[in-house]
Amino acid sequence: MELTVTDAEGLTSTSSLSINVIEAVEVGPLDCSTGGKTAGESGNKVWCWGDIAFPTWSGSSGVSFSDKQLYIDSQCDEQQVTKSGDRLKFSVNPNSPNVANWCSEDYNIRAEVRTEPWNVRHPKGTEEWFGWSYSFGNNYVIDENNEWLFFQVHPGISGKSPHTELMVNREGQYGGKAGEIYIVNHVNYPDYIATGIIPKAGETIDVVVHAIWGDSSNGLLEVWINGQKFYNKQTKTIYDSHPWGGNAKWGIYKWPWRDGDKVQKSVEQGASQLETYLGTVRMITRKPGDTDYGKDSYSMVAPN
Repeated sequence: MELTVTDAEGLTSTSSLSINVIEAVEVGPLDCSTGGKTAGESGNKVWCWGDIAFPTWSGSSGVSFSDKQLYIDSQCDEQQVTKSGDRLKFSVNPNSPNVANWCSEDYNIRAEVRTEPWNVRHPKGTEEWFGWSYSFGNNYVIDENNEWLFFQVHPGISGKSPHTELMVNREGQYGGKAGEIYIVNHVNYPDYIATGIIPKAGETIDVVVHAIWGDSSNGLLEVWINGQKFYNKQTKTIYDSHPWGGNAKWGIYKWPWRDGDKVQKSVEQGASQLETYLGTVRMITRKPGDTDYGKDSYSMVAPN
């Protein structure tokens, strides 16, 4: 049985939706002058990290920044998320630094940045585009025994898995290879797609995700990595029990490291230091009735 991701974080609104996809129009990527918006606001959103002031640490799991549009979510050391020039750096070692006393975990497991406010609860039919580049550090070692994820959209309910995620597998998970990127739609679990991509140390990938948060009649999920489309389905993208879209999160979440035995397995193979980098994030949020709703906007969010 595969290990289900659970995340502690989240109530409801619905609307009908008719999907009308417009033909693609060649448009350049959104530039830094676009600026960001909060999670629930419609429109174009761009976060260029070199232009954004980083927050003062709070002695807790993290803090808001970028005018309360984003939030650093870290367990169990705030400074596992830092700026590195025009990128964000995520660095997680289960044993170092020592777990902070505010944290409920025994090991460091998470370094993420997410949209804010939390529990955004996008109404059914909300459309979103996400585009970013993601780099694996020069010291990156594939972990044969423990999986982790670098992107998720979460409904905000404690104990509930994300709606969708991009996961780096352990050996044999879903029948795949260690280090292989899988696309997982937990709403339709076990709906998971192998990409065949196994990043190496120093490698950068470009990612675009397009979603309409809906049920089996109007939901949509598309995922491209390095320009190749790996997932393209009209499918359920929200839970029946919690019928709304959630918050996006980027970074590192390595939940198997909650278990000391699994930590030790990573240590034994030299895979206990995980460092990655996030480039500019481009995002579009549209509600039914908004201008350009359903318009192909791949070129607006795709990394340069």
